[in-house]
Amino acid sequence: MKKKIIALALASSCAAPLALADVTIYGVMSASLESVQATGGTATLPSRTRVADNNSRIGFKGSEDLGNGLKSIWQIESSLKYFEQGGVNDANQSATFATRNTFVGLDSAKLGTVQIGLYDSAYKRLTNGGVNVMGDTAADIDGSSKNVAAIFSRGEARLSNSVHYTSPLLAGFQGGISYGVDETNTPKRNRLSLAGQYNWQGFQIAAGWDHSANTGGYLGYYNGANAVVGDAGGSVNFSKLVASYKFASGTYLGAGVERGSYDVAGSSAMSQTGWTLAATQDIGAATLKASYSRLGSLSNTASPDDYKSTEWVLGASYNLSKRTSVFSYYARINNKALANVDFANTPLYTTGSGTSSPTLAAGNRLSAFGLGMKVLF
Repeated sequence: MKKKIIALALASSCAAPLALADVTIYGVMSASLESVQATGGTATLPSRTRVADNNSRIGFKGSEDLGNGLKSIWQIESSLKYFEQGGVNDANQSATFATRNTFVGLDSAKLGTVQIGLYDSAYKRLTNGGVNVMGDTAADIDGSSKNVAAIFSRGEARLSNSVHYTSPLLAGFQGGISYGVDETNTPKRNRLSLAGQYNWQGFQIAAGWDHSANTGGYLGYYNGANAVVGDAGGSVNFSKLVASYKFASGTYLGAGVERGSYDVAGSSAMSQTGWTLAATQDIGAATLKASYSRLGSLSNTASPDDYKSTEWVLGASYNLSKRTSVFSYYARINNKALANVDFANTPLYTTGSGTSSPTLAAGNRLSAFGLGMKVLF
């Protein structure tokens, strides 16, 4: 009897903090059955069937009212990476804790929001505009990292060791600034991101600028194992403009343009401009989706046009409920001889798959056809 009383007391002491805390558990589980291939490059990937995780994640968030319109906020979000293959993706990244937006901050309806920790840059958060019509699937067009270069929004990032400010919504306008601190200082690779958007009824326009210091030139443009090489003091800069309109009929039209500039030792900076067009149409619980994106010549290179790429995306989704949907998509990327644009969310690798440094050979034509399901919780 005494053991039961002690056990109940311990359970009560552990449960009390959970009862008092204002905690929301949320997440996304999504997967697709896909047929993918890469052909025509110096190294290829034969047609294969795979099960793909579509950016599944789980998170915990909460807040506390501090009075006078001020509250403290916090969030811990974790990627599940490729849950279908045990939590390790093809770049040998594992589903460790707090790999996504994780921060602590203050929020004021009058003054705005300040967050400190790991968080999406203002450039990423405020300039999407809905043009990424099949985001979180193989047909996702946004993003860039050391191993993967997508076709658009190559300046977006999730910044570690960072501080962010987002203004309140004022007459349809909202702005943001992000600063990422490089704590190694060898050399200092700090990152500054600015963005703003304006919304009026169905119309939205957004612009952003992102600056990375001392990057060595690799950021935002990656060509297989051969990164664009910059000098020690070099930087990478991105600027983007996106506009869209959603009609009362359920028709959405959007367009965006982005320019990247890369410092190179002993030479003029390289630059490359990309653009995208997107359209969707709501039909009851279904939505039809399409986009076309193009990445232009890379200036100040021996063969500027050989770095061009294009991508077509066709898709459809159907809402079974407020939280459950099914979808289908087709994406095709055509890379010129020296380009290696890849699928942003579930990339294809021709060399080093399963290691920390996988690559896609230049010049490939990539295709992906998928059927998937998403559940929000």
